[in-house]
Order: sequence, then C-alpha cells, then structure tokens
Amino acid sequence: MITVNSFHEICQNIVDAIHIDGHIVVSTEEQATKKLKDKANIRLVAVYPNYNFTGERDNELIKHELLFFMVSKQNEGASEKNEQKQYSDTQDAIFKLQDYLFGNEDHSGKYCELFPNIDVESVSIEPQYNIFGGYLGWSLVVEC
Repeated sequence: MITVNSFHEICQNIVDAIHIDGHIVVSTEEQATKKLKDKANIRLVAVYPNYNFTGERDNELIKHELLFFMVSKQNEGASEKNEQKQYSDTQDAIFKLQDYLFGNEDHSGKYCELFPNIDVESVSIEPQYNIFGGYLGWSLVVEC
C-alpha cells in the first residue's frame, strides 16, 4: 500500500527525474486551487491514491488508482500560439511522467520501475483547460 509519506517522496523523485519546477499533493480540486495560487512554470499536481481491494479476506489484492496533472498557469488573453506552446510543454512533461511510471528509458538513462503491476489498459491521458483556478495542461490516470 502506498502511504502518504511514500507518495510525497515518489512525487519529489518524479520532479527531480523529469526536471519540472515543483509539485503539490492534494485530495480535492479546491485544495489544489489553494495550493497552486499563482505558481508559474510547469507543476505536478498529484492526488492522493485511491485504494481498491479484490479477492478474499485472507488473499486480497490491493490496487491503487493514481491521478496526476501536469499544469501551467494560463496566460489570459494569450495568443493561440502561446496556448499551443503551453499545451505542448505540459504534454512533454506528462509523457516524461508516463515514462517514469512505466520504467521506460529516456535521454538520461533508465528510470526505476516504481509500479510493476501497472495496468497499461487503465492509463488515460487527457487535456485539461481552466482547472485549479486558471491552469491548463494534461491529466494522467493509472491503476497499479
């Protein structure tokens, strides 16, 4: 089971490995809005994992549902080209996050495989607009 402390450590390791500006860990959208405020550059917003149990009482299997957002502050009134760049930059970061979670290689070497039981079919990456009080970017959900 992923504990609160280990999840915070995982998030900090992600920030260091994929070279983004920081992260916050939250349980609700309202909490993310308050914690992000007007932070600039690309930020990881990690939602505390959900836990699902299957199997029998003496032989249960714990599945985690992880939800991450890679966001940057919207530039109000920005040009289409500027918005496209923000989406492109946050998309690059969400793909690096995916590589990190899957243990895939990137230009700097090999990431460690954190979650060997990732259900690849559960992965969903979606664009996000005007979330957390004026941010845009991408979300990634995965079950492991």
